[in-house]
Parts: sequence; structure tokens; C-alpha cells
Amino acid sequence: MHAQAGKNRNEVYKAEELKQGELLFQKASEFYEDRNYVKSTEELKLFLILYLRHPREWEARKLLSKSYRKLGDTLALAKNELAMYKDYPNTEEGLDAYLEAARALIRLGREAKAATILKDITQNTYSSKIAQEAELELAQLEILAESKNK
Repeated sequence: MHAQAGKNRNEVYKAEELKQGELLFQKASEFYEDRNYVKSTEELKLFLILYLRHPREWEARKLLSKSYRKLGDTLALAKNELAMYKDYPNTEEGLDAYLEAARALIRLGREAKAATILKDITQNTYSSKIAQEAELELAQLEILAESKNK
């Protein structure tokens, strides 16, 4: 009898946690839609701390990146995208985040770090689309480096 009651309580707790996470995610999304990117960022960071492994986690991370982009916080964008790749390295989405991190690093003037990431993508990727994009970015970086050396 106690085991069943404990199980039901656990299920209720999990359902409540999912619901609360969903509400916080919706609130962050509404702030984003209202162009209140600072508040959206705060709510998304809170969501990612409180509701680890929530079904909306990936969406929250992508929305956080979009908020950082709107705020012009390229360093935070790069860090967020790198964290996404670190947590999902063997997925198409994770690789795409890795590529986005490299692009952000280029905008920050950290070409060497970006080139390392782009080379890693081209050499170790199973996604031809992302590898091609990385090769293109790498070629543009090389052209940029050559023009700086002239």
C-alpha cells in the first residue's frame, strides 16, 4: 500500500514539475515576443536551472540564443551554443549549435578558436550539410586572414 502511495505521489510531483516548467517557458516566450529580451533571458536561465531535462529544454536553449542575439551579447551566445553542443554532441542539432558557436566566435574576433571548431566539424562530422557550411566558413576565414596579411 505504501509503495503505491509513494509511486502516485511521485507521478503527481513529476506532472506538477512539468506543468510549472511549461508555465515558466511560456512566460519567457511571451517576454521574447514582447521584445523584452532581458526579461526573456532571465526567465530562460531560471528555467534551465530549475527544470533540468524538461521536454522543452532544447527549445529554451534555442530561444536563449535568439535572445542573446537580439541583445547583441555575442559572447553569451557563443557560450550557450557551445554548451548545447557539449550536451548533444552526436545530434544534428548539437552540431548546428557548434557551427553557430564558431560563427559567434568569428564575430568576436576569435578567429583561431573558430577555425579550430570549423576544422573539427569538417573532419569529424557525419552531417554533410553542416560540414559543407563549416568548410564554407573556414574558406571565408582564410580569405579574411589573407586580406589582413596584405
